Amino acid sequence: MTRARADDYEDKKQAILDKAAALIARKGFEVATMMDVAKACGTSKSHLYHYFPSKEDLLYAIVHEYITRQAAELARIVALPLPAEQRFEQFVNSFIQGAARARNEHLILMNDIKLLPKLQLEKVRRMEVEMTELMETLLREINPEYMAEVQLNKPYALLLFGMMIWTFSWYRRTGSITPRELAQHISTLFIHGFKALPQT
Repeated sequence: MTRARADDYEDKKQAILDKAAALIARKGFEVATMMDVAKACGTSKSHLYHYFPSKEDLLYAIVHEYITRQAAELARIVALPLPAEQRFEQFVNSFIQGAARARNEHLILMNDIKLLPKLQLEKVRRMEVEMTELMETLLREINPEYMAEVQLNKPYALLLFGMMIWTFSWYRRTGSITPRELAQHISTLFIHGFKALPQT
């Protein structure tokens, strides 16, 4: 008979993910051990393995949950009945605000994703491709003539994601610029620079 899950199973699982993300972001996935995670969570390794059978499963759960939220939010915003520039600004703001709140998860996605097993890595990569394609859609709406050059579609979307992703190698939400202000700077720089490109 399958053992029933406790009512607080998901809450405990999320607590482990949060503490593990903080630890791994600080120490690095290769250095952090499951014993380290157990100690950070105030529990035993055996209890930890009840939720995550391996350290790789724990890593996958952290990055998968984070990027799933990102992808769902971008899909929601792209589908809104608003001008493309407004949807673009909303997404950049959402991405920056989300990354600022979940900086540990964001850093892990930047630094440790390559350590996932092949099948899990491929799943995450597919989601990243889907997000890139959604952003390409918005950029084509903003400047359809320039984006008629098919070979330019992906580079511009990747330039944007690169700008936002690597910002968090130095940005702290406790600094002099708030996440919302930072998002506005990125949107203004990218949109107005993009619109100024010469027509072909």
